[in-house]
Amino acid sequence: MKKYDILLDVALKNIKFLSFSLIVCSLLVLSGCWSSSNNQSKLIIINVLDPDYYQDCHIPGSINIPFEKFEDRMKTLNKKDSHVLYCSNFACTAAPFAANLLQASGFENVALLPGGIVQWYQKGYSYTGPATMEYLQEENEPFEGEEHPGIQMLTAEALKAKMTEAKLL
Repeated sequence: MKKYDILLDVALKNIKFLSFSLIVCSLLVLSGCWSSSNNQSKLIIINVLDPDYYQDCHIPGSINIPFEKFEDRMKTLNKKDSHVLYCSNFACTAAPFAANLLQASGFENVALLPGGIVQWYQKGYSYTGPATMEYLQEENEPFEGEEHPGIQMLTAEALKAKMTEAKLL
């Protein structure tokens, strides 16, 4: 009888261990710890304008990191994510400067929307905010020969397509 008691005791311990293991594994999978999506980069869209301009009109889902605070705040960004920077329009130099900072700091995928929120707004794409500032109505044409070596340049259409693919729109 003792032999069967010992076997029963071992079997119960194994069942408890297997049950515990199954619960832990289920929690890990459900929480995303083993999900392959954690290895994929996210699309992060960054508006570098002052907060007043950001509140007035910005691309849905974009975050605001004002240019003056960019160098400090960029340390909180994940270098493996895809980052698209924009400011007001083609004449604005803040977004290209910030994109260069990211690239020089080892960020892997940096892009620029050179036409800024004005191009986005004038294309009639969705935006967040009341859009009452006059600059949104101004002419917005690219400067001939302007380049930003090593930084991917996106049109509003290309950014919209990336956002749609990433399910941000």
